[in-house]
Amino acid sequence: MLDTVAGRGANDLDMNLHMNQDDTARQHFLIALKKRVNLNMGGQIRSSFETDIRPELAKEAGHPLNDFDKDDRKMAKAAIERTHKYKAWAAMTYISQGMMWEIVDGVLDHDLDRLQTAFNEYKSRPTKLGSLTLKPDLKLPRNISETEIHRQPGGFCFETHADDITAGARYNGGGLMYSAGRGRKAVAGKSGGDFVLSILRERYPDFKPTRILELGCGTGRNTPSYKQLCPDAEVYAIDIAPGLLRFAHAYAEHEGQAVHFAQMDACELDFADESFDLVVSHILGHETTTRGLPKWINEALRVLKPGGIAFHVDVPTQPGYLKLADQVLNDWQVRYNGEPFWMGWADANVKQIMHDAGVPDDMMFAEHMRRDEGGVWYCHGLRKPKNWAKPQKKAA
Repeated sequence: MLDTVAGRGANDLDMNLHMNQDDTARQHFLIALKKRVNLNMGGQIRSSFETDIRPELAKEAGHPLNDFDKDDRKMAKAAIERTHKYKAWAAMTYISQGMMWEIVDGVLDHDLDRLQTAFNEYKSRPTKLGSLTLKPDLKLPRNISETEIHRQPGGFCFETHADDITAGARYNGGGLMYSAGRGRKAVAGKSGGDFVLSILRERYPDFKPTRILELGCGTGRNTPSYKQLCPDAEVYAIDIAPGLLRFAHAYAEHEGQAVHFAQMDACELDFADESFDLVVSHILGHETTTRGLPKWINEALRVLKPGGIAFHVDVPTQPGYLKLADQVLNDWQVRYNGEPFWMGWADANVKQIMHDAGVPDDMMFAEHMRRDEGGVWYCHGLRKPKNWAKPQKKAA
């Protein structure tokens, strides 16, 4: 079967990494290694902490350790980091993450030209389904532009020429390998968009969005499903990183879904007030900052129509859901894995942010939800009251 561009096979124009036998063998080794590190070694640390370390710390502190207490977290951190199990886990986690990017770049050594050519062809088509709007002069936030998130080489904003998709191709390949190494199962034909819309159908059967916005869309792996499952809706998606957006645009075009991508800061959206029925995000919160988190949550509220819904999906790192040992393992991510806001996100009170914005308690949610394949996500959002009136700021 050939694509509509004469002379090119459809397989040449897809936006997935084309891996040879050596690439696949390395990927299988990496996933097995990451599972051993994340599940087996991590499990041993958790077990040892609960059976041996926690009781001793409780005696020393004179009280049972509380999973919500930051001082208790500091005690647990100091004790766990002294153990050989933790030191081995930390070293292997660091090594396996570097190995992941080496494998991805090994694939790009022979597949990047094909992916770049595919993007160039989608970009030049006179009858594109969607659109791509970039802003070369946009001021990029330092937490993204100057940080190698996940230790991705060059970071999300890496580019060497005007149409470079390297950052998107890297992130796409690394993200899929990382998820598999965490033991998350991929369901064929399903994405985070399917998950969000399935929850909305259950909770709000009357809700039929006609304008949808995804914030921080990255490489757009979730975005086309919103158009596919809501074919009558206009779908928009924004991100700060141009290379990720180029990849996302090509991916949506290959999937046959009309999505309008734009380079934009989620903290300062270029959309009118009350212009979308549904605003979504996938793993955006933990990539922002303490100051940025309330800004983009408030921006999502601003552009939401009365009666509209905001639904944000993110990592489940919250104290209480995770016990002290896992909180210590997550703290490692901040220092050594390019996740500066990992613990800031875990400790963030998103309900308080929405409350401060004037959202009634009975119109918001923040809870852990399980996907069909067994993964758990922390989901937060709201339904904007139909009689919404933005609260006036109190005088100083």
